[in-house]
Amino acid sequence: MSKHKVTRAERRRAEKEARKLLQSKRFFNEFLLAMKRVGLVGEEQNALVLLVVAVSRILPHPLNVFVRGHSSGGKNWLVTRVLRLVPKNAMAEITSASDQAWTYSRSDFRHKVVYVQEHNEAAGMIDPIRQLISEGKLVRIVTRKPVTEEHVAYGPIAAISTTTKNRLKIDDETRHISIWVDESSEQTRQIVKAYTQPGDPLSRRELRAWHTVQRLLKRKVGTKVTFPKWFEEIAEQLFVDDLSVRRYYPAFAEACRTVCLIRSFQPGRKLFTHSSLVVEFADFAIAALIFEPVFVESLHLAKRAGEATRRVVEDISAAKGRPVRARDIARKLGISMDQAYGKLRYAETAGVIKRANEPEKSNRKLFLPAPRPRFVPDPEKLFRRLKDLDDTVRFIHPITGKRIIYRREK
Repeated sequence: MSKHKVTRAERRRAEKEARKLLQSKRFFNEFLLAMKRVGLVGEEQNALVLLVVAVSRILPHPLNVFVRGHSSGGKNWLVTRVLRLVPKNAMAEITSASDQAWTYSRSDFRHKVVYVQEHNEAAGMIDPIRQLISEGKLVRIVTRKPVTEEHVAYGPIAAISTTTKNRLKIDDETRHISIWVDESSEQTRQIVKAYTQPGDPLSRRELRAWHTVQRLLKRKVGTKVTFPKWFEEIAEQLFVDDLSVRRYYPAFAEACRTVCLIRSFQPGRKLFTHSSLVVEFADFAIAALIFEPVFVESLHLAKRAGEATRRVVEDISAAKGRPVRARDIARKLGISMDQAYGKLRYAETAGVIKRANEPEKSNRKLFLPAPRPRFVPDPEKLFRRLKDLDDTVRFIHPITGKRIIYRREK
């Protein structure tokens, strides 16, 4: 976008349009429509995750995410499309993380999105992102004889990093959630088909409105977001068979807080006190719809055994609409039938795929991906069990745009 001096009237109009977006019950759907205008193909769930991560920068404990996938899979492309709707003064993009960049930044990173392309090890002895996430500040001692100087860079930050690595340092893994770009054949087909389609890019006015959305949200810094008593039931029903949950559940709670802040502009929503909000059930439900698959995937991938095979089985069964044979795996991966059978046996033993037909003599073994346990309880089922809420909850599905109504039977 070329340089353009913004007039006072344009600022007022942008704020009016931004408030209209934030007051809309379809805010998340409007965001996805804008993302499609700037070139997004598929990846709706990942785009919403990145939006919530970006907004979470205004919280005391923001979210952090790794966007993972193979080279040329579109990781950085996805991130840059989302960040187009975030003003530049709310971001700090780092392509080469030098000691000097971190040491002399002072408060440049506070309540910003720090975007690191292809997460690397060029940050010195202490990984600065990890330090800012954990401690909220980064202290560097620099000796310039005869003087020793202390430089402090302050957070909090919301970190977005991209990586091609399958395995990350445990300290990085536990401080971030992970999302994977869609690398399926069908997604590739949709991308190449969209390449030659006429576009309808966002106008300068529309971009300014989306940037103003972020500025209005930034004014919420310091707003206290608390959880109601019924939220304890989520912890009671949480998947707890993996120690990573001790890190992931706080991240989910911050996602709920962020959704609450985004929806706090909607008509009828009132502050609990002068500067305090309470997470509503619809906030939890929307956060669950966006993040449940993310945490399930992250928890499952922590085991890793047979996961690559499960992904292939999932992709083939979705594309062909039927269970998968060893021959399908062999063709897809370009391997021998013996190797395909070996991968399927290993994945079945690991519990990540299951037989789709009963074992019989001489019949072909067919497989489907095994269902994964939920991370947080199903919002609709949970709502029906809770007694201290209204009888009905209504909201708009953040991805499909459908009206969702939960009712408790009397």
